Amino acid sequence: MDRTCKYAGCAVALLAGVALAEVHYGTDFQSGAGPEWSHRLVETAPLNDQRFLGQFADSDVSLSLPTVRAGERVNLSFDFLAIRTWDGNDGGGGPGPDIFTVSVANGPILLASTFSVGDPLSRHRMSYPAVAGVESHPSRTGAIENNSLGYTYGPNNVPLDATWRLTFNFLAPTDGLEIHFAALGLQDIMDESWGLDNVSVSTSTVPTPGSMALALTGFGLLLRRRVR
Repeated sequence: MDRTCKYAGCAVALLAGVALAEVHYGTDFQSGAGPEWSHRLVETAPLNDQRFLGQFADSDVSLSLPTVRAGERVNLSFDFLAIRTWDGNDGGGGPGPDIFTVSVANGPILLASTFSVGDPLSRHRMSYPAVAGVESHPSRTGAIENNSLGYTYGPNNVPLDATWRLTFNFLAPTDGLEIHFAALGLQDIMDESWGLDNVSVSTSTVPTPGSMALALTGFGLLLRRRVR
């Protein structure tokens, strides 16, 4: 390929606002949880030996990443594990609402939805992917795995767990990122609990007008050299 075309591709990519993502954090908790977590409890699921952060009940768990800078576009993804009798919305036959939230310190609330792990044909309903109190969907709506962890409930040992893959994009509000994960309205931890797995945080930066102008100038000089 002609080198001019190669440089042209770079300039076009820069002008389009394309930037390489920088991975700040990623873990599947196989080796435990580090000091970046406010709670470092890691458990092994009974069925598939999957290790995850948890179990938690009505708890606020935070992840702190000092390397993220204000204004960077943050890409957050993780697996949310809802264990046992999450009841979803209020009035569905259980003591709901059972709410899971994700928020950024000094920044946006990314999620505040109810989740249900009951029979999809039962009266239990959940709001996800909408916010709590807005919509009503069958239990386990959007789950990527059902009863894969091996947790059970009651004298008949009914399998009850579900996993959702959640992804969010937002601008970092400050230097140093702090993400909060929390549950509200849950009963005893042996009745309703939750965990996290496969957490990934990366950032990308949109080129500034100055860097775009510099790219144009450099590309123009390159073309002049090629024409001579």
